[in-house]
Amino acid sequence: MLSERKKIHLMDTYRNLFYTPLYVAEAEGFLSDQGLDVVFGTVPEKASATQMLRSGDVDIVQSGISRSLMDLDEGREDAPIHIAEINQRDGFFLLSRQPVEEWEWKGLEGSTLIPIGFTPVPWNPLRTVLLKHGVDISRIKLVRGITAIEAIDLFKEGKADYLHIPHPYAQSLIDGGFGHLVASLGPELGYICYSSFAVAPYFIDENSDMVQAFVNGFQRSLEWVDRNDEFVIAEKISSFFPHYAMNTLERAIGQYKSQKTWPQNTLIGEDGYIAMRDILIEGGLVNGSYSYERLVRPEFAHKAISG
Repeated sequence: MLSERKKIHLMDTYRNLFYTPLYVAEAEGFLSDQGLDVVFGTVPEKASATQMLRSGDVDIVQSGISRSLMDLDEGREDAPIHIAEINQRDGFFLLSRQPVEEWEWKGLEGSTLIPIGFTPVPWNPLRTVLLKHGVDISRIKLVRGITAIEAIDLFKEGKADYLHIPHPYAQSLIDGGFGHLVASLGPELGYICYSSFAVAPYFIDENSDMVQAFVNGFQRSLEWVDRNDEFVIAEKISSFFPHYAMNTLERAIGQYKSQKTWPQNTLIGEDGYIAMRDILIEGGLVNGSYSYERLVRPEFAHKAISG
């Protein structure tokens, strides 16, 4: 815990249940307990989270190693550093517009699919799974370059056969009778460091005590999520999702928990880092095989876990 309270600016990049432990950390006061006065928000649409880190508009942001890897590809030595893991599985789902009795991935051939594209990252793990199952991607009509809301509307209108999307949107479409769950990406891919907390290198150098306090608090949040069921968790974070029914949140969180979407501790594993990095390289989003040590500072997690 900090010797005196300090203000910290924290943001998510997109509001969805995939980042549930982040909302728990704020709602349950785990960060406040560490002496942090959190100013919480979401990265504005079309803004760059990495640029906001560099400018000091945000101190810690929910992100992914992809952004830092792309920065290194561009020759930027001040690529954001990752300090704690949020997700250890892919959190996206594949919905069909019509019921599918016997699902096979190759059934996507000849169909129209909307892969969510609010960032370029989600497509890469999906691509990996498609190739794993021998799907000829060239035979799928991909609808790209649209927002999540536009994608949902097109899917509801029957203008796509399949939609690739996270919770709570997936569960809401299922509950509304607009979609049917055919596959989960998480179990297909196993452990990958999908999302984590990033900070600017200078912020670590100047505020290592605040970084440690943050990771300590988030460690407590992960432990709380692990030991509570979906009903308790949904009630705790419902204020972050005011437009969704409680039972929709409960079902979605229950599925995420059953698929081990969230880690039990904050440590970013080197194997998960490499797995995600290689998916991004194979998909053409990233070029360089940058090492774990270049972008991850695990000492904060080690101390939080042992403390």
